[in-house]
Amino acid sequence: MILKNRYESDELKIMNLLEPRMIFTEKDKQRHYSLRKGYEGEVQYDAWMNGLEIENLTLNDLLLEMSGTTFQVDSSVITQNKLLLFEVKNYEGDYYYEDGRLKIINGEEIKDPLLQLKRSTSLFRQLLSSLGFHLEIESYVLFINPEFTLYQAPKNAPIILPSQLNRFMKKLNKRQSTLNNLHKKVADKLLELHKVDDPYNRVPKYEYEQLKKGIVCWECHAFIEEPIGRSFTCEHCGRKESVESAIMRNTDVFKILFPDKKITTTAIYDWCNHILSKKTIRRVLTKNLMLIRNNKLSYFK
Repeated sequence: MILKNRYESDELKIMNLLEPRMIFTEKDKQRHYSLRKGYEGEVQYDAWMNGLEIENLTLNDLLLEMSGTTFQVDSSVITQNKLLLFEVKNYEGDYYYEDGRLKIINGEEIKDPLLQLKRSTSLFRQLLSSLGFHLEIESYVLFINPEFTLYQAPKNAPIILPSQLNRFMKKLNKRQSTLNNLHKKVADKLLELHKVDDPYNRVPKYEYEQLKKGIVCWECHAFIEEPIGRSFTCEHCGRKESVESAIMRNTDVFKILFPDKKITTTAIYDWCNHILSKKTIRRVLTKNLMLIRNNKLSYFK
């Protein structure tokens, strides 16, 4: 049973919204790519985990803290006798270990997920102990991408390769697992301790004035030209969307990117790059949001 579902991280959402509106540096492009690949891999992992038939409590994307140190767990699965931790990687291509270091086939060294796993497992174990829980922890780095190959892996390392996924799931399903109130208490406490992350500290710095204004197609992320009648048609991919839907979607983007700004007719008119009349925008906002009347500035919420 999944107690905490997985969603796109707020950081990834913001990066997705910024990408068509500003020029990313190479570092920002790489960060965005890594976030996308990571999320895609975790979605694949979730599909694979649907094959787990034994009783379990699954919590995805936990952000926890132990002794002032914050750590993230891609997926924790509570079973009868063990708590399974998974570090999910969506690496693609050929990799190899050399002298205890993980490298891409071209020789470039990258961060070793085994070290990440060791760190998060140790912190997780300390956290459980401090809460009075003593479940045994079993942890793995799970490589989910079928196009991944690893050479010279450390012997007996807790690694699950793409070719081993089906066999590993069969082994899990052979285990005995009957859960009780103790397991539920562990899960509830972990959910209680989950920390809400602040993504605005990590995304590229941006100001309202520097971002390109307009309505972005929700399908291909190209900017949409003026509507015909009551709908937009994207010239790049042909996707159609009603004017009302486009206004509200663009308003949601405005709220995410600028959480401290008030939603007003003029603000959304400018954010849509003046391709719709203020009358149309006011009508749609009035229909879908609550108008907060203020002597200085009325706004929508």
